[in-house]
Amino acid sequence: MKDLLSLRNNQARNRLIATTDHIRSLRIAIVFLTLVIAALWWRNGVLQETRRLYIPPDLTQGMVTQFDNVPAPLVYTFAYYIFQQLNRWPSDGEKDYPQQIYKLQGFMTPSCRVALEADMNEKQRLGELRQRVRSIQEILGHSYSRSRVIFESNSSWLTWLDVNVSESINGHPVKDVRLRYPMRVVRFDVDKEVNPWGLALDCDETMRPELLTELQIGQPFMPEVSHAVPAK
Repeated sequence: MKDLLSLRNNQARNRLIATTDHIRSLRIAIVFLTLVIAALWWRNGVLQETRRLYIPPDLTQGMVTQFDNVPAPLVYTFAYYIFQQLNRWPSDGEKDYPQQIYKLQGFMTPSCRVALEADMNEKQRLGELRQRVRSIQEILGHSYSRSRVIFESNSSWLTWLDVNVSESINGHPVKDVRLRYPMRVVRFDVDKEVNPWGLALDCDETMRPELLTELQIGQPFMPEVSHAVPAK
């Protein structure tokens, strides 16, 4: 009888010890999971503070840069790419021009969009968009050079695009000219989902193109703003 009672006491003690150990294990697991959740919450907060690193198109000579520093080649590439898309009217300028302005509105300042819409409305009034097909491309040998990007401030640059503008109506060429467009690019970090560049065209009605002469085309580009500082 005494042995049976002792056996039951031992079994009860073992169950109590096992229960205590299980509770301790659960407490350790809860503490561990709490630490994991806290670490994930902290990391998520840090990742939301996104910093942009700009990489220029050409890395053949290497690169040394800092976060949020915009290289001059990238400023030029951005300006040319967005401007080329704005002037890409594949079938009918009366439809394509407003569609391109709407599609690319995240890559231009509000004042630039107003200026482009005013230009579009004026061309529509004069009948210059109906059935007009338009495209632009860089003039051969007149692509990016360091002198084409001028540093205005940490958030503003001037650049010049030398392009060939081709237009036709119903398959008949109506324009084939070489023009120089002055463009301003500014920081515009409004919506990273829409505009991952964090840059925008800042055009206005005063930025009119210049018709290039044969002499200008045959010479290296020289910046037209004498007091400005070339971008680094």
